[in-house]
Amino acid sequence: MTTSATSTRPTLTPLLLVLLALLSSFTPLSIDMYLPALPVIAVDLRGTAGDIQLTLSAFMIAFGAGQIFYGPAGDRFGRRPVILSGLVVYVLASAGCAFAAEAGHLILLRMMQGLAACGGVVLARTMVRDLAEKDQAARAMSLMMACTSIAPMLAPLIGGQVLWFLGWRAIFWVLASVGVFALVAAWLRLPETLRPEYRQPLVLSSILKRFGQLFRHRAFMGYAFTSTFMFSALLSFLSGSPFVFIEKYGVAPRAYGLIFGGMVVFMTLGSLLNAKFAPVFGAGLILRYAVIVPAVSGTAALIMGLIEARYGTIGMWPFLLCFGPQIATISLIGPNSMAMALQRYPHMAGTASSLMGVMQFGIGAIFGAVVGQTFDGTIAPMTTAMGVAGILCLLSHRALVRRG
Repeated sequence: MTTSATSTRPTLTPLLLVLLALLSSFTPLSIDMYLPALPVIAVDLRGTAGDIQLTLSAFMIAFGAGQIFYGPAGDRFGRRPVILSGLVVYVLASAGCAFAAEAGHLILLRMMQGLAACGGVVLARTMVRDLAEKDQAARAMSLMMACTSIAPMLAPLIGGQVLWFLGWRAIFWVLASVGVFALVAAWLRLPETLRPEYRQPLVLSSILKRFGQLFRHRAFMGYAFTSTFMFSALLSFLSGSPFVFIEKYGVAPRAYGLIFGGMVVFMTLGSLLNAKFAPVFGAGLILRYAVIVPAVSGTAALIMGLIEARYGTIGMWPFLLCFGPQIATISLIGPNSMAMALQRYPHMAGTASSLMGVMQFGIGAIFGAVVGQTFDGTIAPMTTAMGVAGILCLLSHRALVRRG
């Protein structure tokens, strides 16, 4: 369905929700599918663990920074053309990653891949805001996240199998193929959801003015920081867990995908529960209690990580009992924070969504980079980062949102 063929305002149909979930899945696909291959890539490209971890951080930083452009561009030109343009570049960048000859090349290509991937992600949730309000938007985002969570569940498993049979370069050919599929599906079925009266000028002064309005709104920034630090905990885990589990605890790359997939199952269940109960209890109330979980589980993991690093007496499994709840609650904190933050800004939903994305991936990438650069063969750098992020998630909500 193209905009020229659309005579009436589009609605948030199940088919459109699935398509938006596919566009949102480029983040977990681009990150999680190659996680099992990180140690192998480090050997093949003759780089250190820190060098190869930068391919993850480069993607995150570019993904976050690119949203500064995509949100305002979506508010000016519409959601559909901006998404299609990003998908074209994503396919080319993914294919380029398969030909990387050294770590520096892969870092640059991953940066380009991140810049391209963020358009679909930021504008997919913007389109939900275009078509739904507050608790209903939270419900739709949770359903979209439940569909999207299939990607991080399957991506490490697929990546591990592709790595085993075809090598790590084939993983990026798989990503390029997914990009082609999404491009064709979006071209055929993605409508334009931006109302003509909500179009904003793509002028620097106007963009800065809109960002300034958002920065000055205390509750908006509270929701933004709440979701940002929750996401930072996740990126800390993604950055450190391949080296911790595979190198320290001797988990096979294919088995690592099973561990990660098991955690995503709980995240999917959380998304489905949030979709059911957000219209009943309200997104704000659920969020109020959900932020307690990462603070408690993160603090527990932080303390155990320091003990494990010093004495080596705890082992792997107790940490999984902390990581599981902390990662799972992103399915409650993410959609509800986003829905509550965007409800006041229908006239610049793309800009608001992009600012939250910039914060999430920018600050999250810093957390991930610190974990990678401070990795010392123990679990402590990862658990410390996750613990700090969990505590800051709770503090951001309590200090800003409740007073906002």
